[in-house]
Amino acid sequence: MVPNIFHYIYFYQDNQQEFPLPHYLCLNSARILNDPDKIYFYSNRLPFGYYWDKISSFVEFIKIEPPESVFGNKLYHIAHKSDILRLQLLKEIGGIYLDMDVICKKSFNPLLKYDFVMGKQGKWRKMGLCNGVILTQKDSEFLKIWFDEFKNFRSKGRDRHWAEMSVRKPYVLSKKYPNLIHVEPFDSFHYPLYYSFDIKKIFVKNLDFPNAYCHHYWDGASYSKYLKNITEDEIINKDTTYNVIARKFL
Repeated sequence: MVPNIFHYIYFYQDNQQEFPLPHYLCLNSARILNDPDKIYFYSNRLPFGYYWDKISSFVEFIKIEPPESVFGNKLYHIAHKSDILRLQLLKEIGGIYLDMDVICKKSFNPLLKYDFVMGKQGKWRKMGLCNGVILTQKDSEFLKIWFDEFKNFRSKGRDRHWAEMSVRKPYVLSKKYPNLIHVEPFDSFHYPLYYSFDIKKIFVKNLDFPNAYCHHYWDGASYSKYLKNITEDEIINKDTTYNVIARKFL
């Protein structure tokens, strides 16, 4: 089975701010709903602040610097450095990796029986399989095959190869090795998507998404507009999809 161990990665690149409320809610939602054996938080700096103090006793902090290359190929963007580290950790330990902008809605327990699990990104378009949520046994065959593909890594940042290895490649491999991976539908992990007309469904409206194990709320599209200044009072008193989920974990 997939070990009930959670992995989070967050690299600070500039002046470090206090650990924010939305990050606390992400970790605490995983803790409460999944009762993990362990939660690991990997970062180049130790977080601080009120919300880190609230969650830190349940989390093991591991100081680590972002990798600079993979198979001799330079990693230019911090997102790609995180992509590599998560796969290395999952190969070595196994467990559940979640991005820091993923809030859990229900337990992942029904999925722990599989060797390797990812979810579709996108309902109609074949975008791929998003690496913001990964469940895997230690050293799974699919993960080994996927990681080996990074010998061909070629992105230099926000270019046309940006999602080639992290999203499109696992989709291609899932078609080639369907017996090695369980693919969850688009609305299990990564829906709504990051488009402005889509993501507002969870921050402006109070809608139910019955198939969602979690919501990947795409920080780049949502944080500055909806979450940067959010307060506990707003979460408690304003009914939106996000707030209704989040208030259980305050």
